[in-house]
Amino acid sequence: MQDQNLLKETLKKYKKENYHVMSWSEYEDELSKLTNKIVAYIKEQNIRVDIVVPILRGGNIPATYLAYALDVLTILPVQYKYFFVPGKCQLRRLLSIDHKSVIKSDPNILLIEGNHCYGNQAKYAAHDLKVAFPNSRIIYGASNMDYKYQTVVTDAEVSLYGNLTNCCKELTESQCEELGIINGYKSELIFPWEKIEEEWEIVELKQHQYANVAELQKRCPLVAEYPI
Repeated sequence: MQDQNLLKETLKKYKKENYHVMSWSEYEDELSKLTNKIVAYIKEQNIRVDIVVPILRGGNIPATYLAYALDVLTILPVQYKYFFVPGKCQLRRLLSIDHKSVIKSDPNILLIEGNHCYGNQAKYAAHDLKVAFPNSRIIYGASNMDYKYQTVVTDAEVSLYGNLTNCCKELTESQCEELGIINGYKSELIFPWEKIEEEWEIVELKQHQYANVAELQKRCPLVAEYPI
């Protein structure tokens, strides 16, 4: 969602038949890698995570897993969602943290995403958290992360991932092989709980008909807008 022409060229490279729903065992491997990196980082930094913040919907499962792994009780989700309207893609904020649920004024926050493609949702989520809690430390982690967009979440002190991907299709097949990005060029891996049909609608720039989509588009604040 960064550049209109780049996005159009990227979408041409997706093939519906290449979509593959990961098994739970495949996903467990990815999640274990992310967990190990986060545990190692917080030990190295000698910090304790106060709040785990999932970016819904994709970050819900890995965030809950990490909350248990880190003995964190407080899980406070945020949610951002793309909506498609004629000629535009709108990113809207559906849910933000209630300050009354946070005990400390400067909590250490673990922000968790599922699939980090361009990283826009995570970028705005981290920024909003930093505005709300200016003195907080934000550690960001994603189950998987596009190789080209690893550094976009600038309000986090570190960005960690389970696996690297070529989700944005900006690497060649030979580059994926050199970097060890498995299935980076020919396959589109999606999480065990996701549906291929819904994911394919995104490629077609179509609005999925959620039960309350029209109401959410009207009442949820606009965060960013991209021409398509």
